[in-house]
Amino acid sequence: MRDANVRLQGRIFYLTEDPGFVRAQLAGNDPAWTPEHKLRDDISTDEITPAYICYYYDETLGEFPYLGLKCRDEFPISRGSVKSGGFVAAVSGKRRGKGSSREQSPYAEMCAGIKLVVAENIERIYRENCQNLGVLATTDFSIIDKVRRGEAIPLSAFTAGEGEITRGIIEYGGLFNFNVARLQGKVALSPPATPPRPMTLGEKIMARHWVVDPSTGKVGVPAVKPGDEGFIVSDIRFSHEYVTPMAAIFFEQLVGRDEKVLDPTYGVRFDAAELWSDAAEANAPVHVDLYEQYLEPA
Repeated sequence: MRDANVRLQGRIFYLTEDPGFVRAQLAGNDPAWTPEHKLRDDISTDEITPAYICYYYDETLGEFPYLGLKCRDEFPISRGSVKSGGFVAAVSGKRRGKGSSREQSPYAEMCAGIKLVVAENIERIYRENCQNLGVLATTDFSIIDKVRRGEAIPLSAFTAGEGEITRGIIEYGGLFNFNVARLQGKVALSPPATPPRPMTLGEKIMARHWVVDPSTGKVGVPAVKPGDEGFIVSDIRFSHEYVTPMAAIFFEQLVGRDEKVLDPTYGVRFDAAELWSDAAEANAPVHVDLYEQYLEPA
């Protein structure tokens, strides 16, 4: 679990519209930033990690953050330049992290040394991805001066106004660490206090699958309502091919390479034509993972 105060040591990287200002920082200079130096708005995840970069899934991503960043008509950032710059924080304007909800973007920033992102406002999914990976995110520009002076920053500056789960994720330095702590019984979330009530079909499924205590395997609550916050056990799981290798890396690093995965899967392969008939590409395969407890005897 993180300390109650965090101290970030390193340089601050201002992502501005002026490519010269960006290059000066990459060259090791720290020009004084003022609001007259317009920060880049609408930095998309495709600019942070262009799609072709997403084939990397480990610390190699730290070579590539902001490779697609366009400043006026130029692309001032090259491979490795951010990582070698000793930056601990990155600052931008409005709508940071819009576009594709790719986890590679904050992970690339983190692997390049960025531990804090500051922006006028931050898109929800990108912000949640930052929090899940352990990257701090804020719209409070006063924190920049605290970083520059090397001051301790209360962790509450990043958890204020967050719900129980998000607050715990930030305090434990990421979603994986938080869930490991839950499995170890170090963290217990408050179950929904919702009394029995008429529920929709979806609500009934969620209530039945609600994880009360993962350390003991206790699942299920009497009822849920809109606004309740928690985790549920899924019957069938799907993982995007871009994300699965990253999840495997985190599992090995934080849980252990030799630890067993519960609910082992069976890979099933068949021809796409069996699903989509003539619309399918010739001889295209389809792979489906089925979880052991849901397979029926042949």
